[in-house]
Amino acid sequence: MSQRTLQRWIATGNIPYARRKRQRASLLDPYKTYLLKRWQQGCHKGAQLERELRAKGYKGSQHGVYRYLETVKASIPAPSKHKKAAKLASSIQPNPRLTLSASQATWLFFRKREDLKPEEQETLRQLRQASPDLEVTYQLVEEFLHMVRERTGERLDSWLKKVDASHLQAFHTFVTGVQKDKDAVLAGLTLPWSNGPLEGNVNRLKLIKRSMYGRAEFDLLKLRVLYQSKPIQERKNKYKNRQAQPMDRLKKPRRMKNGTNPRSTRAGISKVT
Repeated sequence: MSQRTLQRWIATGNIPYARRKRQRASLLDPYKTYLLKRWQQGCHKGAQLERELRAKGYKGSQHGVYRYLETVKASIPAPSKHKKAAKLASSIQPNPRLTLSASQATWLFFRKREDLKPEEQETLRQLRQASPDLEVTYQLVEEFLHMVRERTGERLDSWLKKVDASHLQAFHTFVTGVQKDKDAVLAGLTLPWSNGPLEGNVNRLKLIKRSMYGRAEFDLLKLRVLYQSKPIQERKNKYKNRQAQPMDRLKKPRRMKNGTNPRSTRAGISKVT
């Protein structure tokens, strides 16, 4: 950690929220619930559990299975000879913080409650009960998603006040971005219009330009961007003739440096596309 980072923290008066390293999706994720179930049934042999997972289609490594079993062993007490300890071990429910990755838990927060399966609803309930901060986070996320889906942007100010009152550092970066561009966020949460068509045309223009980079001139780019099919062009010409207006013709493209005709090049590129 650099000295400048420490000086910036001292100047602000607090240490920023430090996120844990994001967990990547693993080949073992779909089988974690099954492993927990078999562990609670008394099967603690890694080789046996690995063979069962292979039969179910597991394609990952043996090290991944043993590493996950170590986390299960550390979180669940070993069965005791006493009846009370055995009863306690059999009544332990799978811990959602062990069976879910960060992205999977986040996806449960973002989906609609009626779209969740019964087991996913139970997992979400356990997550919300695991910590008061998680419950507050779920309520804030649910309220913001309601503004997005129903376009109730007039609630944005009250939502920002609730976030400030919660003192959750995880929302700090997001709220800072909303405050900097609040007018645009409010318009997106209120108005029905979208800039999707504009972004689509910009992406189309960039794709055409980059596919020709270093191989053609501006005249060919203009033809490809403004090119229209023959039926559309005929209808436009017919309309212009009806209005008795002179037709504007495109400037005849110059010949390229290598002596080829840009029109033939355009036809070849269009065919490949």
